[in-house]
Amino acid sequence: MRSLLGVFGRNVERRAVLPGAIVSTGTALVVGVGGGSLVAEQTPVAYAVNGVLFGGLIMGGAIAAFRARENHLLCAILTSGPVMVLAVVVQIIRRFGPGEAVGALGLPLVMLLSASLASLGGVLGAMGRQRRRSLLDPQRPRGRRASGSG
Repeated sequence: MRSLLGVFGRNVERRAVLPGAIVSTGTALVVGVGGGSLVAEQTPVAYAVNGVLFGGLIMGGAIAAFRARENHLLCAILTSGPVMVLAVVVQIIRRFGPGEAVGALGLPLVMLLSASLASLGGVLGAMGRQRRRSLLDPQRPRGRRASGSG
């Protein structure tokens, strides 16, 4: 059997989710944790870091959806799972570390944002995955038939 996982009663391909998760998690690690800790908040560089983070999450979801044969959106959303785990670890370190305290809504908002951006990437990747059919393709419906009523 192919490398399938059963998630919510649906088949999800590991070969589709893994590269997208690597892209989104790698971007979050390198840019988010590495670069984010070096820049000051509310500066143009911080906005650029956020933009690259958002782009990485969208790209990870798009890669997963493009590589999936079915359940494109679920594959894309699953790519944000490792990013969510990374966000929990970073928030716990910030909470108990010597830095600033984290707001109560910080973690749920990060999780929702990462799942939303990955699903946006999934929509974009699934649109790129659609197969263009020929006019002579026998599987394609021929259109509406003229009704007999006049």
